[in-house]
Parts: sequence; structure tokens; C-alpha cells
Amino acid sequence: MSDEELYDEFGNLIGEPVESDLETETQEQDAVESSGLELVHTDNQDEHGQHTALVKSNVPTEDAEIVYVTPTDFSHSAPVIAPKLDKRMKMVINDENLPQLTYSREYMVNTIHEVPERIRNVCIVGNFQSGKTSFVDQLVQKTLVEGDRKSNHSRYSQPLRYLDNHKLEIEREASIKTSPITLMLPDSRSRSFVLSLLDTPGHADFGDEAVAGLELSDGAILVVDAVMGLNYKDKLLLNEIIQRNLPLVLVLNKIDRLILELRLPPKDAYLKLFNIIDDVNQYIDRNTNENNNNTKMLSPTLNNVIFASAEFGISFTLSSFARLYAKTQSPDVQVDEFQERLWGEYFHNYEKNEITTNSNGGKYPNTFVKFVLETVYQIAIYVLTTEPPHKDLAKLLWDNFRASVPKSEYKKDVKVLLKSVFKAVFKHDTGFVDSITESFTPSCTYAKDAPLLGKVSKFVESPNGESFLALVRIYSGQLNAGDHIKVYVEEGDDEEVREINAVVKQLYLPGGRYNVPVDSISNTIALIDDIDSSIKKGATIVSHDNVKDPAFQIPNYAVTSVLKVAVEPMNPNDRPLLLEGLDKISRSYLSSVFRVEENGEITIVAPGEFYMDCVLHDLRLFFNNELQIRVSDPMTIFSETCIAQSFTQIPVATSNGEVSISVIAEPVNDAALSFEIEKKLIDIHLSKKEMSSILKNKFGWDALAARSVWSFGPDDLIGPDILLDDSLDGETDKDQLLKLKPLIVSGFKWSVNEGPLFNEPIRNVKFKILEAKFGENSSSVLNAAQIIPLVRRACYTGLLTAKPRLLEPIYKVDAVCPYKAIRIVREIFKLRRGHFGKQEPIEGTPFYHVEGFVPVIDSFGLQSDVKLHAQNKVSMSMVFSHWEIVPGDPFDTTCPLPTLEAVPEESLSRDFLLKTRKRKDLTGEPTLQKYIDSELYSRLKERDLVL
Repeated sequence: MSDEELYDEFGNLIGEPVESDLETETQEQDAVESSGLELVHTDNQDEHGQHTALVKSNVPTEDAEIVYVTPTDFSHSAPVIAPKLDKRMKMVINDENLPQLTYSREYMVNTIHEVPERIRNVCIVGNFQSGKTSFVDQLVQKTLVEGDRKSNHSRYSQPLRYLDNHKLEIEREASIKTSPITLMLPDSRSRSFVLSLLDTPGHADFGDEAVAGLELSDGAILVVDAVMGLNYKDKLLLNEIIQRNLPLVLVLNKIDRLILELRLPPKDAYLKLFNIIDDVNQYIDRNTNENNNNTKMLSPTLNNVIFASAEFGISFTLSSFARLYAKTQSPDVQVDEFQERLWGEYFHNYEKNEITTNSNGGKYPNTFVKFVLETVYQIAIYVLTTEPPHKDLAKLLWDNFRASVPKSEYKKDVKVLLKSVFKAVFKHDTGFVDSITESFTPSCTYAKDAPLLGKVSKFVESPNGESFLALVRIYSGQLNAGDHIKVYVEEGDDEEVREINAVVKQLYLPGGRYNVPVDSISNTIALIDDIDSSIKKGATIVSHDNVKDPAFQIPNYAVTSVLKVAVEPMNPNDRPLLLEGLDKISRSYLSSVFRVEENGEITIVAPGEFYMDCVLHDLRLFFNNELQIRVSDPMTIFSETCIAQSFTQIPVATSNGEVSISVIAEPVNDAALSFEIEKKLIDIHLSKKEMSSILKNKFGWDALAARSVWSFGPDDLIGPDILLDDSLDGETDKDQLLKLKPLIVSGFKWSVNEGPLFNEPIRNVKFKILEAKFGENSSSVLNAAQIIPLVRRACYTGLLTAKPRLLEPIYKVDAVCPYKAIRIVREIFKLRRGHFGKQEPIEGTPFYHVEGFVPVIDSFGLQSDVKLHAQNKVSMSMVFSHWEIVPGDPFDTTCPLPTLEAVPEESLSRDFLLKTRKRKDLTGEPTLQKYIDSELYSRLKERDLVL
């Protein structure tokens, strides 16, 4: 046979399959097997004989379903076969897979009931990326038995982030919710304490979650990055802690960065740590008074400062380190005395081996440097520099610390080995528990027969988003499953309390990614099955026999919410689903506010872009089944104010002219007074004598004005307005006016919450009632339907005659960057109407701390813009700071308003007014003509007093 007969026209060998064909066939078979399809052999007959072919086939299973559909059976907007949706947006552990603990959960529950003095409810706060969640991971791992720890896991060197269980938290590696967990840990005397820990987010947008955690706590732990030191976010948290008069423990975290990143010598590292503690103490001292005696000064010798590193897996105090030293190095050391001399101006005289207060001209090292930092440094350096098989390292650990690590650890990555070595050295450290139990004292009433009193600070959504659990702290009495309780909810600025009767369905002890059902709870933090869907931000729970305890005050979480978007469903029929989802959003996200405007537009307000992004994500995917929505471009909220006193007194009358009232407006222009009203240090419920005394002695008001304050507004009291009765007895019937005071106050609050320019709150304005006249037949119109709108129009008239202006919210920007990036940040700020406040170096680092201010309306995308131009070398956070007047006159009809290009700065006020009114479907101009007599308006116009 010739060679030509062995091959076909394509050059393939006839008869035998070529090797490439066999490889292709094998690859196809592997691909089919990996895809889950089954290979079926079928016998096929043909005229030439019988042969077997390998055929790909989908084998039908019991899950297959045949659906017969006619055009009338389904909606054109619905799929024929609904997709299977798995809405599990949170990582949870089933009851069958609960981790094994080093203690019995039943014993922990018994301790809660029988030994309440061993309970501590603690809130952990700190700046973004300060390592709070990783710090809690160390505590969690101490409670797990060896088999459930991550020490043999391939990702052991990565953070566990046990309390980050929301899908967004895991994907973005940032906490967005306050996560509770209850642990039992021993102290140095082997006494077991129950610690209810609340791990809070550090991101600037989620300050509401930190406030909710502090509301339930006996004390606070402030976690500070040892490299970055005290920053603006930490100061805001300290303000909240001081305001609540909570004791404080400071955690200097990430001390590993001083060694591995900055490579500071031990002496410089000590000075760095010393200065951070000093900065915190100075801030506390400047902001405390005689009423804040619980927030004490911090010092390692007072056992309220903890040194920690998640990278090393350690935490210790001076006391616990002194015990470690005495146990492994010098059993004769007096621990208490040695601890006192490990901080401050104490030095080690190595010539006499004694501690002295004389450094001998800097010859003798500081005791903290010598005994603490050099020990940590030497362990780290020895692990990083010793070559395998680390025989010398094993000997070093045993000779100096009587510690050892498994041989398998020496074969792992040096990062994992470093952690294993430090954890072996500090294995039995109880410094954290000792510090917490000594610094914080529980504030509960232990008597079981005491009336029930508890506080709900927030709600925790279920994994599928269908229901909520209430996070509650029990202050007195005992709460049992099945109990009938009363729930008090504050409503409105007048602190009206609504009472709800509810039944406790189920109780849980929080465990991070799982919850432990319990029959009863007392003295600690727990979760209650949804008690009432109408409760949004918080509540007070009491037993029916509790008649003395008042309702707890709910913080105003929305004061920092200044970023706004408008939303609508793609399918108009989904509007009820959108509103239902927003109702759940308002419970899940404390600072979120949604409103339905008069024109039907739905708007959502949040503190920042990251917060808003999380809200929209959960609205579409968590609280709805992939709801399709349209979202507007980001906007901001505005407010209204004035810059002068009303140019004239204009009476506003009822339709029949029987009752008239004259109100003028002027700016408050007293930052100190506004601050005290905002913080409710000056409250409208004070007696007239107390109010008068404060205003006269502290703010220099005259006696008449000080006695005539009637009300404050708006509801959030930010940039507060003041209503005063400045009328005279001879001109006004004071008795009749006082009878109408509740109605006048209602009209005032209506006006300052929805101003005349574009229905936004009025701020920083003082309204004075100058005159009120009552006709002979006025009794027929002295009712709410007549007086409240009358007062509203009178307040509008006063504002419109006092040079009204727009207010816009301003973000305070806190950034950390290298020196070369400062110029980039400054230039980008200028393009967004922003400006720098200050810049200062962070000692011991190549970084600078930069503060600035930028309008919220110009801040969208600022962080991304800065990171892009600075090559991701800038860390930035933005927090609402204050309100500022928008440049320009909103009534200047001659200002240029170009299209398709940026509006000049002097035209911004007019531009914002017109666009906002158009979006809200408010017709015409907000002129004085709408609120006063037309003849009077004509006379004012003739004199050029109005436009």
C-alpha cells in the first residue's frame, strides 16, 4: 500500500486515531464530567454493522418540572419560571455547627443570673482601620477549643473578622454594623467574667452605630492606631464618651507597625506611645467638667491602658507583663511595685541591676524600653532573622519564657510563625479582662424582683431580611420569654412618649455569627425577637408594674445626614415594595431618613457616600428580591436663614381680620448659645427662672428678653431658632396671648421646619412676637385651624423681610498623606470650593495630618479623585461639620445662570433655589406677596423695599 493510501485528503491517518484526537476526546470527557453532565453509552445500528458511540446527554432528574403556560395566565412583567433567590446577606452558623467553647454556655447563663457583679457591658470604638474587629478576634479565639481555632487553617495569617457577618462587610473588609458578642473570660485570679462586647464600625459615615453601642455600655474601649495616633474621628468618639460620663480604657493597637513598618528604635517607640496617651489625656481634660467624673485620666500604671497587636496576636497591660516577667525571669519581683515603675521617669541601672529615677545623663534606659519594648523587639527580630529549622528559637523560647510552639509551626510562613511565637509567650495573659473589670463597674440593679427596665438602642436584621431582633440592655429586673411588657417610644421634638403593649417571643444571647436561645435574661445585653414593627430607632421596655422609670432619650442619629438621592422603581407597580423596603432600611440604618415629598418624589438622606451605597444595596437586594430602581444623581439638603433684622414690622391677619400678629426675624449670631441649645444644656423645659438666669449671666441678655423665651426649633436643633414674646402689655392682650401659646408654638415649629424658600428647615434665626391684636368677635377664630397657619405666615413674613439666604452643609475632611501628596489634595480642594484648615506632621512617621472643609454638594467623588491623583497614598474621611451661607442672593434675578457650564460662585444661591423648587414642583417665586395683604405689598414695592 502506498503512503498516499494511508492518509486521507486532510492528511489524517486512516484507521488509527491520532494522538491529538485522543487528547481532545479525553479533554472533552473531563469537561463534561466537571460540568456535572453524565456520559451515556448508546448502541447505534447502521447498515455496516454495530458500534458503540460516546454521546453527551442531560439525564432528567426528579427536580425537572414541565410548565404549561397560556398568555392569559401570567403578567408580561413576570418571568414564566420565577428564579430561585437566596437572600442570605449575612454569614451565620447553624445550631448544629456551633463552635465548641472552653466553657459551658449553660454555666455562662447561670453566671449572668446568679453572679451579676461579674458582668461587664463594653463598647469598642475607634477610627476606621484601627483594628477593633481584629482585636476582638483575639478574644474570640481564646474562647474556642483547639479544634475550632484557625491555627491550622491556610488563611490563618489573614484576619478572622469574626464579627463582620454582613455580605458587604466581608466583601469590602469594613464593618458597617455594631456587632454584639457575649464571651466568658478569666482574670488573673481565675475568676470568670461575662463580657458583652459591642464591636462598632470605625468608618466616619457609621458614627450612628458607635453611638448606639455606647448607649448600652458600662464603659468604652477606645482603640487607637499606635502609628496614626489621636485623630478627628477619635475626638468625636471621646466627645460621645464624655457626654455619657462613661469610664474609658485606651487600647494602643498595632504596635507591630512601630517595629515592622516604621522600624523605630525602642526608645523612639516609647516616646511615640507616651505622646499618644498624653494627647488623649489633654483632650479629656479640656472637655470634661465636674459632672464627668467617670471619664478619668489614662495611664498604664492605672491599668486602663492596653498594648495590643493583631499581627502578633497579643494584648497586655503593665500589670500582666509584670506578672509574666516575675513568672519567667525573676520570681522574687514584687509585681505591684514593679508595675508602678514600668512607666514614666524610671530607669534601669544595669550596673547595679536596680531601678532608679536618675537616668545618669541618658546612660540608663527607661524601664518600659528595657523590660517591655526590648523584649517584644527581640522576639520579633529573632523570629524574622533566624534561619530554619529554628532550633535556636525553640531554645530561646523555652529558656526565657518556658514557652514552646508545635514543630509544624516552624515550617509555615514567617508571618504565621511570628504570630504563633508571640501567642505562645503571652498565652495566659489576662491583662484585658483585669483592665476591664477594674475600670468598669456595672450599673445594674441586681434584685430579681425589681421592676423591669431595659433600653433598645437598635435593631439587627435577620439573615434573609424578613424580620428584626431588638438589641436591648436590661438595667433592672429580669426579662423572660413570653412576658407581656410595655414599650415606650419617644416621638417628636416635644418628647411625647407613645406606649405599646408587646409580648416577648424569644430571647437570645448574641454570639457574633450565631445566637444562643435563652429563657430569661438580666443585667446584660441580649436580643429580643421583633417586639413591634412600628419602633424605628430605639425604645424603652418596662414591666407593667413599673410606674416610676421614665423613657430613655433616643439620640438624634439623623443630625449628620446631609447627602440625598431620589429613588423610584423601574416598574411603577413596585412602589409599595420600595416603600416597604425603605421602612426596613430606616430600622436597619439608624441615620437614614426617607421622605415622600408633596409631589410624590421619594428621597433618601444619609451621612455619606459609603453609607448611601450600603443603603441602596440592601434596599435592592436584602430587603427586596432584586428590586430594580432608578437613582438620581447625589444631592444635598439645604436650609434657610437670614443675615439682617427685618426692615419693618408687618402684621399678618386672619381672613376676617379679627386676629393679627406681627413677627420680626433676626440672626442669632451666638455660637456659644447655639451650641448649648443643640446639646440640650439649655432646654425649653427649664423653669422661667432658670432659663432667665442662664441667658442673663452667661450670654448677656436683658431681663425682659431672658424671661420671654417660648420655644426652640427646628426639630433637630442644629443651628437652633428661638421664639420670643417681645410684645408689650399696653399694646397686646397678654392674657389672651398666653392662652394661645401652645398654638403659637405649633405654628412656629411648622414654619421653622418647612421654610418659605423651598420647604427646608430654617436655622439660626430669632423670631420675636412684637404685637398681637384681637377683635371684638375674635373668639370665633381662636382655634388651631386659624391660629397655627396665621403664625406660620407671620414667621415667613418676618424671615422674608430680613434678607433671607440659603445654608449648605459642610464636610470636615480629615486626611492622612505623605508630604508630597499635600499639594495634590490642596489643588483638588480648591476645585471643589474647599479649603485647608491645618496640616501637621504625625510624629515618628513620614505622614502628615491634614484637615480641611468642603461643601457637601461639591464633595461627591472627592475621595476617589484624591486617591487617583495621589496614587492611593491618601487616607481620607469626611464628617458633617456645620452649615455655611451659600454665596450670592437667592432673589437676585440679574445674576448670570449659564447653561452647560459651571455657574459662577455669586450665582450659586439663585441656582440652588430655582433647581430645588423645580424638583419639588414649587411654582413661582417665594415672594412676600403670598403672605401679606396685596395693598400693603404694593406700597412696599413702590418704596423699593421688595422686588
